[in-house]
Amino acid sequence: MCSRMDKKQQQYIKMWDNMGIRINKTLKFFLFLTIVTQLIIVLDLRLLPINTTIKLEGDAFVESYYYESKGTIKLIAENLYDIFQVNIYINGEVYENTNNEYIILNVRNNDVIEIDSRKVNKKISIIVDDTTENVVFPTKGMRYDIERDMLNIGRVKLR
Repeated sequence: MCSRMDKKQQQYIKMWDNMGIRINKTLKFFLFLTIVTQLIIVLDLRLLPINTTIKLEGDAFVESYYYESKGTIKLIAENLYDIFQVNIYINGEVYENTNNEYIILNVRNNDVIEIDSRKVNKKISIIVDDTTENVVFPTKGMRYDIERDMLNIGRVKLR
């Protein structure tokens, strides 16, 4: 009777070992399938079957999937020597100014621009002197007067 119990126990252990091997193979197959799918997506979207969005939007949608528009904004101060006294923040990070006459900001869509003049004891006028043609906001010619304050210009809007 003991040998019969041992035989059942051996069968039970063998069954679960086989189950573990099958689960392991299945997981390896799904891992391989996931890696192949990710490689196809990374290499080229056009290798995947065309979905409804791409059918409706065309190739422009596929091209814009990788494209992130950027623009530049040139800021000057009414008094040229005041520009190096202010700090410009883009998305909360200080933008390093290397020029004492103007500041050129490299921006992306929805970047938040702020001007910090808390170190300056007088009123400063900051003017948007020039922008690239794809910048919708802030527009060329906008003027911001600040005095010992932090001014939020707003979010950059690009075409």
